[in-house]
Amino acid sequence: MLQVSIKRGREKRIKGFHPWIYKKDILSFSRRPKPGEICIVRDYKGAFLAKGYINPDSYIAIRVLTYRKDEEIDLEFFVRRIREAFAYRKKLLSDTNETTAFRLIHSEADYLPGLVVDSYDGYLVAQFTTLGMEILKPLVVKALVEVVQPKGIYEKSTVQTRELEGLPLCEQKLYGEIPEKVTVLENGIKFRVQIIGGQKTGYFLDQRENKLLFAREFVDEGDRVLDAFCHLGGFGIHAAVIGKAGSVVAVDSSEMALELAKENAEINGVVDRFTFVKGDCFKVLKKMQKDGEMFDSIVIDPPAFAKSRTVVEQAKRGYKELFLRGLKMLKPGGKIVVCSCSHHITPPILEEILLSAALDTRTPLRVLYITYQAKDHPFVLQIPESRYLKCIFARRFEWEVK
Repeated sequence: MLQVSIKRGREKRIKGFHPWIYKKDILSFSRRPKPGEICIVRDYKGAFLAKGYINPDSYIAIRVLTYRKDEEIDLEFFVRRIREAFAYRKKLLSDTNETTAFRLIHSEADYLPGLVVDSYDGYLVAQFTTLGMEILKPLVVKALVEVVQPKGIYEKSTVQTRELEGLPLCEQKLYGEIPEKVTVLENGIKFRVQIIGGQKTGYFLDQRENKLLFAREFVDEGDRVLDAFCHLGGFGIHAAVIGKAGSVVAVDSSEMALELAKENAEINGVVDRFTFVKGDCFKVLKKMQKDGEMFDSIVIDPPAFAKSRTVVEQAKRGYKELFLRGLKMLKPGGKIVVCSCSHHITPPILEEILLSAALDTRTPLRVLYITYQAKDHPFVLQIPESRYLKCIFARRFEWEVK
């Protein structure tokens, strides 16, 4: 097996359970490495540190699978890891039977880097994002079948990180039968999820707890609600069903997403309270604000604007424009939730953007909550980037500012 030696001083990060070993950390190889193969990592004195898979052409050269103990990376290894992850999710959801969709495997947070698996009422949707995990795919599928006993497994490896690993985008059935759509429960609300042909793995499960918080505490009966970048209608439908909103304006640029959002509103009996608007949210919100529209509750949950550090300043301008539009349409006493799923937009940066927008619009705000992704999407302390989703829940003071 390939042996990799790490430069002196670089072993501290690995001993601290950091799951990535960078190309610059490597001192030497026992032989020429094969991309994707399993390797043993040792310190400069030869002591065992970890075991993982290697891609010598990648900036992150090694992703660690196990620390301190030389475990075999075989079927039993994956069965053990997946069983631990599954038990954790079942415990998270044990106090309710109102959720049938959840993140089963969350990559490094479950010590399975390069693997993401979501469960939709017994159907699994998997993403293999790295070369090493792509090679291990047959073992992963067998382990998932043994532990979870799913109705089917569908691969949706369509993320750009695959291209950085020299892999093509891939979408295919791996096991069992896969319907084009499946109906799941989220906080007791029905949602139709597009597995085949939809975005990401089909649905954004990481906002589950934030949607419930919004509906319970930020929506009052009869409120007029704006759901910007609504996707399948998650925030808006929660507002209508749980918060008993009087009306919801749902905006998205995707025709497919809006069709599913309308279907979701219909199956929950609230479609008569919805207005669906197809268009660029920047342009739609600008027109709404110009037309003098006002809302009691607003949620702005855009896609990732900053996918690299080089575009952070540009992304900040985009977020601020949206927040400005939202604040100008927020009634006195109204509630607003602003979100960012760009890991380069840290919580302090998001707070700074909202503050700047509030100052420019002379909107007096008080922040009630700052939240992150759902508990089945845990983040890793050693990787700040893994805390990618941030949401600020704020309320406007009731008095007017002239």
